[in-house]
Amino acid sequence: MPLRPYLSIIYNTSNLDISGFIRSFVLDISITQRLTDAATSVALKIRDDEMKFQNDPMFNGIGDSFDVELFYENHTPDRRLSPGRFYLDRVELSSPPDVINLQAINRPLNLALRTKKTRTFSNLSLTGIVSAIATEHGLSISGIRENITFTNWEQKDKSDLEFLMDLAKDFDHVFRFDDQGRIYFQSWELLDNATNTWDFDKDDILQSPSLRFTQSNNGTYQSFQAEYGTNGETAILLDDFVFSTDTLKGSIVYEDFEQARLGARALWRRSNSLSRLVEFAIEGDGRVKLGNNFSLTGYGVFDGNYQIQELRNSLSNNGWVTEIKGRKLYEESPS
Repeated sequence: MPLRPYLSIIYNTSNLDISGFIRSFVLDISITQRLTDAATSVALKIRDDEMKFQNDPMFNGIGDSFDVELFYENHTPDRRLSPGRFYLDRVELSSPPDVINLQAINRPLNLALRTKKTRTFSNLSLTGIVSAIATEHGLSISGIRENITFTNWEQKDKSDLEFLMDLAKDFDHVFRFDDQGRIYFQSWELLDNATNTWDFDKDDILQSPSLRFTQSNNGTYQSFQAEYGTNGETAILLDDFVFSTDTLKGSIVYEDFEQARLGARALWRRSNSLSRLVEFAIEGDGRVKLGNNFSLTGYGVFDGNYQIQELRNSLSNNGWVTEIKGRKLYEESPS
């Protein structure tokens, strides 16, 4: 018997479970997560011909928060997806027919996070910098960071949100808000080296949307150089799995070799890491997580180990579907 998915929504403005009320009006819901996006997003489309939602005094609009879950009732193992609390940041009404589109993110609409400032972090580790910013905003942190330290690193006319995004980008880390509202700051290299969590083959893949592999050499480089110190020394990373013979040199001058090593990997990450991609869908499963590594078999030369870069869980008349975008994992060569 086909599994029957359920949607749960707790509207926090009044701490009210509106699941039973809203289920019959929801046209579709999608929850999208990307390793390169700081926030998880939710898009909810509601049919409101009778104006029940529009006229409900509980609904205030921008800034309202709600918790979402997708699950199969009484199913073992529990595949429940609990992505956390979301905050409305966009509301649309189209008519006729009356349809409300709600878009929300799992990051509070915090003005302090977006306020630009200039300051210098001195004699702190990467973890120390992230922790200091989190503490300022009453947040905690998760993830495992590389053990690097900074003599002086400047936050120049950037909001804390922008600064954390740049810090992650320049030092090959993932920055996002996790499902508990914490700042997740994680070494990308440690994710790459983690063991596989899943093994998928053709029997696991849904026919719609169709599976697709993509391999591209466009915009790739063979050599990546990051400068450090005052004497023009460089950390170099080589990628012999691409056809390009070009070299990319970063514009940042790092303080020491360990910083520059991560800087070279960060250059590779932005240019080459997505040169081999796979996209496919499976039956809805909340246990499949962003950043998980997995093996894929049954496709010949496209078989191999991949890492989940993007997840989209959607619920509609077609049921609950988990769409996966993964990049192929392979070893680069530091020199």
